[in-house]
Amino acid sequence: MFQQLTKTLAVASLILISSNSLAFSNDPVSSYIHNGQPVGAWKLSIGNAMNYYIPMKEMEAKTERGNLEITPTKKQSDNDAINIKWRGKKVKNEWGGNTLGDSFVAIGKNKIDLEPVKDLAALVLDLRVLRSPNENVTLTMQCKYSNKCKGTYHLKSILKKLPKKEWTYLPIPLNCIGQGDFDFSAITNFSIATQGKLEIEVANIGLTGLQEGDKGCAK
Repeated sequence: MFQQLTKTLAVASLILISSNSLAFSNDPVSSYIHNGQPVGAWKLSIGNAMNYYIPMKEMEAKTERGNLEITPTKKQSDNDAINIKWRGKKVKNEWGGNTLGDSFVAIGKNKIDLEPVKDLAALVLDLRVLRSPNENVTLTMQCKYSNKCKGTYHLKSILKKLPKKEWTYLPIPLNCIGQGDFDFSAITNFSIATQGKLEIEVANIGLTGLQEGDKGCAK
């Protein structure tokens, strides 16, 4: 069953789920990856300390040393999802030494206003875990195109508890990612990062409404 969230200036296509199904759309305000592809003006990329922006092309991307790679895969039909594999290799810095920098996959190059629904919605990932993480994994939401304007949420323990090789929906309330002075009116980037090994497949990323009575991390 689906219930439409309504609020002045709210995201028109937020969907509240009360069953085991979820609808994603091609609305770039509420959907960011749909069937393995970025929606609207959103761009999907990977990066690390060697190169912070490697855009996905034809559902593929790979860092220079191959420690992070995206390839097309299948959920229900060919090429409707992406495989994201972190191999946990150390990343060389610009001087040729090894550093413990994160490798990340990011959705960015766009700006949206989620201020009206920050306490009503969750970021939901339609994914399955093929290899559980062995190091910390962070979900980051950035605002104003600035590293000084961001919120983070730790995913390691959640991902380790998910059943392997089974597609599932993982909702994270928006107000659990961005807290305090985070500016929900100018969200510009979402990313997942780790220094370790991790392999997931992702079909969709977007927004869903919180269940009635669920306030997320709001006080």
